[in-house]
Amino acid sequence: MKTSRYTLKELISMWARERISQEQAIGQILLQLEHLAQRLEAVERQVNRTRGTEGSRD
Repeated sequence: MKTSRYTLKELISMWARERISQEQAIGQILLQLEHLAQRLEAVERQVNRTRGTEGSRD
């Protein structure tokens, strides 16, 4: 998976100063969003596994 080379704060700053185009900003933000979605899915899987384990102890 390709990830954004910039932080969200950097992207906003670069876009505001017209150092990147709207299309470039959107592309970079989409890459960050994809990365965050994958991280969230991993956390949700871990929580579900933990809950499943805890539930079997009751």
